[in-house]
Amino acid sequence: MKCIFIYNPKSGRGKILKKLDYIVKTLHKKFDVVDVYESQSANDVMAKVKESCPVYDAIIFSGGDGTFNNITCGISSESVRPVLGYIPSGTANDIARNLSIPRNIKGALKCIVNGGVFYHDVGKINDSYFTYVATIGACTGTSYKTKHEAKKILGRLAYIKDGVDEFFNTPVSKIKYISDTKKIEMTSPLLLVMNSKSVGGISFNKYGHLNDGLFDIILIKDDKSKGRFNIIKTFIHGLLGGRWKRSALLLREGKFKIEVADDVTWCIDGEKGPSGSVEIENLKGHLQIYVPLKKLKKKLKKEKKNNVW
Repeated sequence: MKCIFIYNPKSGRGKILKKLDYIVKTLHKKFDVVDVYESQSANDVMAKVKESCPVYDAIIFSGGDGTFNNITCGISSESVRPVLGYIPSGTANDIARNLSIPRNIKGALKCIVNGGVFYHDVGKINDSYFTYVATIGACTGTSYKTKHEAKKILGRLAYIKDGVDEFFNTPVSKIKYISDTKKIEMTSPLLLVMNSKSVGGISFNKYGHLNDGLFDIILIKDDKSKGRFNIIKTFIHGLLGGRWKRSALLLREGKFKIEVADDVTWCIDGEKGPSGSVEIENLKGHLQIYVPLKKLKKKLKKEKKNNVW
């Protein structure tokens, strides 16, 4: 078997560089060939992934949620999609939280070498892709506007600092939601299209699904200009496993349109995405990812049983 290891040298405060020999040696326990590639940019990652799809059995990579998005965008349009192996080294690591992948090099490698394969849904937004979230509104620009040097020094505190500033300065958006079954018009300070349990390092969507072909769509209500308080209430209720009906409108669908003003910019997997109106579709089980399968299945089964939707 052959794999390629693609890593972002800037992610995770440069820890991967120090452990490169160890990573390659460990991967050789599973793969006969282990090639290594240091990425130069987001576009470089996507191009390398497309080039690698017909060549390798697995694409192993390190980085944060942004790097995972680059990998997803590179692989999702290809007819041959190798299994992905993820070594988290970012700041929030929401995808690793969702999949119960340890957020340390040794544990993540153990998942790749000994774990099973999980089929993960992928979101298509216009002509691009996302793994776990597409969102507009309050605090959604924080992840891609926060400077790398600040994240390197302050870690998640850098997100909190910039997020507080954005929370009080983001305008409320007029949103039109259109699907085969629903048409909704409302104003909202925050819209989340989630294939995830965690956003921004906060696990507030505990009963979210990762491979059912549907998105969890959360439209925060803007009741009498108290929309930002509804954001806080929604996250608190989510953390406590409660219901959100008073503060948010909750939907589950696999394909729909969102119409917003042209100057509204989407954040997809923590990266800057398209602006304006979009069409979104769920590609069920589109990615294969090495995970601690027994642990993840047990966790998902328990959460499905206790689903509060």
